[in-house]
Amino acid sequence: MKHITGLLFLLIFISCKDQPEQIPGYLKVEKFTVSAQGDSSWHKITEGWIYVNGEYLGAYTLPALIPILAEGQSEVWLYPGVKENGILASPNIYPILTRWESKTVEITPGQTTTIYPSTTYDPATVYSFGIGRGDFDGGSSIVLENRDNDDITTFSITTDGAFAGKCMLMELDTAHPLIEVATEKVSGLPISGSPETWLEMHYTCNVPFYLFLLYTDGLTSAEQSQAVFQFNPSENWNKIYLNLTQSLTLSQGEEYRLYIRCPLPKDENGAFSSSTGTVRVDNIRLLHL
Repeated sequence: MKHITGLLFLLIFISCKDQPEQIPGYLKVEKFTVSAQGDSSWHKITEGWIYVNGEYLGAYTLPALIPILAEGQSEVWLYPGVKENGILASPNIYPILTRWESKTVEITPGQTTTIYPSTTYDPATVYSFGIGRGDFDGGSSIVLENRDNDDITTFSITTDGAFAGKCMLMELDTAHPLIEVATEKVSGLPISGSPETWLEMHYTCNVPFYLFLLYTDGLTSAEQSQAVFQFNPSENWNKIYLNLTQSLTLSQGEEYRLYIRCPLPKDENGAFSSSTGTVRVDNIRLLHL
């Protein structure tokens, strides 16, 4: 009995001894390149969701150095991610772009392997306004309507200060302090919550402006509106990815327009806080799978 007790104690002691610490290899993941019109300069892919041999290892701001406990030839998947609705705390996989993958990434303990991920638009992507029409550079751009009932205030399509080629320009002053512009109608947008619908857009502005969805529900021709996003002043061109899925699910419309409202801001006393305002918008893409 003493021998059995001693043997059990020895086995427990051996099992409790520290195991040798596994030395990780490292993956240095560079920023995504984008194979599409405008290349990477038109995009703002900031995150990557990484899987190694089918195991999810986390989401990382790119570029990143990631410790990996796998060893030898490994399969790596990397999903491109964006700041959803421009919110730093809300990174999300961008489903419109394809994942990068390789089955031949060699991982060696104590060494660093660098990968250069690339992506492009999923071949199944539906461009609701048509490919390239939101860039305002060709002969068939998105049709825009002035909706503010002021014949003096309007938008223009210009090369002045454009991100690339031409852009839509809206200018305000105290005599004409409001511009409202609606796009042409689009139909067939998913309203069940799946697949997701996203709006890509470049913008620069020195006053806030607002994006709404106008929609009809098929029961009446009257348009209803739903607020989507407030754009704050941005001195430089900024790229934003807006997830419209929830707005579409809530509204259950049949036809939609994008509606941009640019009021000259006022202070708490009702006086104009700026004498002029300028908003530029470019590369509008309304997308779903």
